[in-house]
Formats: sequence, structure tokens, C-alpha cells
Amino acid sequence: MPDVGKDEIIREMESLNDTGGLCFRLSPTFGGGVVIIERNPSHGEKGQKKYLMWWGQDEMKAKAKGAFLSSDKAKNLASWVADRAPRLLA
Repeated sequence: MPDVGKDEIIREMESLNDTGGLCFRLSPTFGGGVVIIERNPSHGEKGQKKYLMWWGQDEMKAKAKGAFLSSDKAKNLASWVADRAPRLLA
């Protein structure tokens, strides 16, 4: 599967609902591992960002920690992921 670009990641992020998420495998050149991006179900609460992102060696290790990054703008997280040659996982 080819690398996904920033625009495709943004489209996918904007179509997320509160129960789904995106999962990417990063290139080993950039530290490898898995990145998970989800919509924050608490987004409406004060101080909560719209999107949350976790990064770890696998999905379980990524979600075991607190969010690595958070943002109200899909572009911010999509740029970080796209710069690391990601492959979208099913």
C-alpha cells in the first residue's frame, strides 16, 4: 500500500465520528511504530481539543499512554503524520 498524503489524511480525519479512528504505520526511517488518530468525544467540554493522537510501537502500547498530540485542526496532526511516510492500516 502506498504512502498516504496530508490531504488524504485530512479528508479521513474530517469524516471521523466519535467511535472510529485512523491507524497508520510510520516508516522505520522516522522511528516506526503506529499512530492512532481519533476524534475526542469530550470535544465540547472546556479546554478539550477536537482530535487526539497516540504514537507507540503497536496499537496497544500507543493507547496505553496519554495522547501524544492533540489539536482542533486536522491539518496540524495530518502534517506531522504525513511527514513520516505513513501507510494507512485497515
